[in-house]
Amino acid sequence: MHLPSLFRHIQLTLMAVSILALPDYAFAKPLPQFQARFEVDAFGIKLGTSEQELKCIEAHCTLTATAKPSGLASLFVNEQTEEIIHLQQSDTDFIWQSYQKTTFKKGNVSKTVRFIATDDNQVHYVEKDRFWPHNPNVFDMVSIAYALQFYLLNQKPLTGFHLQDTGSQDAVTIQALNGKSRIDLADMETTVEAQGLAFETPKAKIKIWLLPAYDYFPGRIEVYNIEKDKTITLLLEEPPKTL
Repeated sequence: MHLPSLFRHIQLTLMAVSILALPDYAFAKPLPQFQARFEVDAFGIKLGTSEQELKCIEAHCTLTATAKPSGLASLFVNEQTEEIIHLQQSDTDFIWQSYQKTTFKKGNVSKTVRFIATDDNQVHYVEKDRFWPHNPNVFDMVSIAYALQFYLLNQKPLTGFHLQDTGSQDAVTIQALNGKSRIDLADMETTVEAQGLAFETPKAKIKIWLLPAYDYFPGRIEVYNIEKDKTITLLLEEPPKTL
């Protein structure tokens, strides 16, 4: 082999080795835009539905979740909620920027809760004028499920997470549930393999099952309120629709 060809061969080999040596998250896969619908249950009774949607313009993403009662529950509950979360999604990161929850009664706004990441790296609870650090892995109760999806999809370590609520910002430890499991979606027709994760705060215990067959999309979410001894379950009605 001539020297120039030999040097070229060595150069290509070194490039290939260096690429293989890069960590998995260097080739991050962004979450696809989607529409999904969840059945909301408590005490084994369907209370309503939650429609969730992710739309992105380049790196700027908006996650929207709207919930409303249905069936018999609509006779006793006249509230509807809309949650809007803004996120930054890059090749390596999934970063929370703001959260707004609006509660409607009989079509009128009854309550608004807003959290905003400030320029000086804090989380500002606007209505109460309270502040917490804007930790890199801080998320609200809606977006944390999709943050876990992003991290699993890109084989990033599930560490350093914080859950933001109106009363506190809690560091949480993500733990895998024992063994592989399968869950039935609310359509009663689809059974899929799931990977279960769990974490807790002083007020709640949360379990999330993510579906490897659908890019680790959350298929089931259980939130147990310790003070009220009540569990709210969100169960995906059918596989998410990619936009």
